[in-house]
Amino acid sequence: MKIKWNWGTGILLAIILFMGFIIVLVTFTVRQNFDLVEKDYYPKALEYQQQIDKEQNARLLAEKVMVENTGPAIRLTFQEMFEPSGISGTVTFYRPSDKSGDIVYEISLDSAGIQQFNTATLQDGKYILKIDYRVGGKLYFQEEPVYINIF
Repeated sequence: MKIKWNWGTGILLAIILFMGFIIVLVTFTVRQNFDLVEKDYYPKALEYQQQIDKEQNARLLAEKVMVENTGPAIRLTFQEMFEPSGISGTVTFYRPSDKSGDIVYEISLDSAGIQQFNTATLQDGKYILKIDYRVGGKLYFQEEPVYINIF
């Protein structure tokens, strides 16, 4: 049987193709994973002023925490004006592209105020190093981008 091509057949074919495209598009978008930066986003927004204060405290310091990417390790060096034993807090390797790549470490400095992190445990790509620390009663927060290239 030969199909008679006229404007009605063309319109029907266009509608069927459009509906197929929409079904494929909806299926694709439903399967995408959209991770929020924070799971409990709204309560965190209420605490944001404290975060701003910590960032301001870090900006007012004479020296920031020095972050060095030496290849096999990421080295953090804290200011000499702080006693290493008096510093506590966390260092978060935040991976923007995949939350399963996030890693949190406790700050544990040597006597020179240095802490090193092995990059072999990290995936290739961009991380944001979030340093959240307390010295005495004062809170500080610093963010630095870090790029990991493991060969």
